[in-house]
Amino acid sequence: MAQPVEWVIRVLDDSRRKSIEYENRRWLMENIEELNVCVCVENCLCDVFSIVKNWNKEGNILIQDGKNVQFKNDFNPCKEALSLIRHDDGYLVFLYSPKEV
Repeated sequence: MAQPVEWVIRVLDDSRRKSIEYENRRWLMENIEELNVCVCVENCLCDVFSIVKNWNKEGNILIQDGKNVQFKNDFNPCKEALSLIRHDDGYLVFLYSPKEV
């Protein structure tokens, strides 16, 4: 079962001590329940290497500027992203932030 929308967003905000970008926040608010998204408080940040490693795994999603990034060339490593990794019957969300990680 998905965690409450506010909880997921608060954990991601707190992980960097600042708010995640508006477009990504809005995407989460619209999709957390439908996709059964959860977050791990102790481990919610990722780096560019994790994004590349998980890119082609079936079912994983990468969100940047509130949109699903379909092709590797469309990923901008200088911008925040949400990496959703398929887990059980839902997803675990990780925050990529080039300034912090």
